[in-house]
Amino acid sequence: MSTHLYLSLIPEALIFSQLPPKQFGRHLSIGSKRLASGPAIFFEIDSHFDTDVFNMEEARKKCVRHPDGTPRRSSYAGVYMVLANVPISNLGTLYLTTSDGLTLAIERSEKEPPNNPGLHLYQEICPVQPRVASPLSPKKFAKYITDPANPVFLPRAAFCDLRINGLAQDPEGSSAGNLPYRNLLHLRECLTVLKHKSDKMTKIVTRDMDTSRLYPVMENGFFVGDQDDFAYYPLPSHESRETKHRRWFNSATKSHRY
Repeated sequence: MSTHLYLSLIPEALIFSQLPPKQFGRHLSIGSKRLASGPAIFFEIDSHFDTDVFNMEEARKKCVRHPDGTPRRSSYAGVYMVLANVPISNLGTLYLTTSDGLTLAIERSEKEPPNNPGLHLYQEICPVQPRVASPLSPKKFAKYITDPANPVFLPRAAFCDLRINGLAQDPEGSSAGNLPYRNLLHLRECLTVLKHKSDKMTKIVTRDMDTSRLYPVMENGFFVGDQDDFAYYPLPSHESRETKHRRWFNSATKSHRY
């Protein structure tokens, strides 16, 4: 049986497993007895990846079948500073699993993410989880929040962009349309501050993440970046999500309000 290596973002961990991606996502999201549920986001990494930061060989050796023949679901190699210690170049396919255990695979794109003008709303996922408004494009945002010249910075960050419709251009006057966020007034205020302060690059909207309601408001995709590298994982088009990935899409959009 093949051994897989996964970098989980929720929660952050480096895990060997004998489960293939879809089964591993189901294991993370609902477990074997469905005692808890929640979305899972993880990358697959070449199982031969090695680093001195974690005891990889010990975890790899433990990843064998149980005495009754069932596959080993997880053998943890690390649970702290994992994203910071796995080079972006080693990240493989990204998997998004819903709270129902359905998994969508997304491949890394060689293209740059869309350079949409105006303001943006980002959900940081790992290693911290605030929701942040910014005038910066995804790549510039990754550069900014990982810049050691800033008083507070991250070694590396994984995040996604969230839908804000017309508020990106006109946070004060534009209709919010069908935006599902609970505190739209606060979001407007944060975006307005950024619109009128050209020297301010970020504004925290909330300090945590509601993982159960993340997927319905994602915009373009997921990003991982630092000072030296950047990866973009684009979401399938809305049309593709409603046709080719309909079961995942229906599961992912069950929750509606932040």
